Amino acid sequence: MAQEFTLAAAGLARLSHISLQVADLDRSLGFYRDIFGMQIVLEKNLEGPEFEAVTATPGAQSKLIRGLVAGNSVVQLFWHNWRECQQEKRTLMSFEVRDARAAHEILVAAGVDCRSEPVPFDNSLAFVIQDPDGHPIEIIEWKPDAAPYRVPGF
Repeated sequence: MAQEFTLAAAGLARLSHISLQVADLDRSLGFYRDIFGMQIVLEKNLEGPEFEAVTATPGAQSKLIRGLVAGNSVVQLFWHNWRECQQEKRTLMSFEVRDARAAHEILVAAGVDCRSEPVPFDNSLAFVIQDPDGHPIEIIEWKPDAAPYRVPGF
């Protein structure tokens, strides 16, 4: 029998996307494109009376870049003129790799600040980097017997 949860009746399907507020859209796009191969699927300027009403802020403008990372993970980068980019980052994205040590070497060679060497943790080997705005990004290699954490077939 399936476990009931709050959104079961609404048909909760999967994670839709992750949105990150960034200070410099071009810098962040370069990072996600160069490091993760982000493929842009949408660029949009958000402004006008409806957007001002949604944000409750006269003159509000935002720019959005939506892209695909790691095949089908949707990451949205947002720049806003109406909201400060917060220094404290609470969102963590985690990308699975087949070889965490190789990923670490490649990132260090690319000039990316890795917060540590790959470290054995629970059923994984993992380390954390930061994007240009300080969002933490975990790079993780799951052990072969780490079910249910590993993505099937990966």
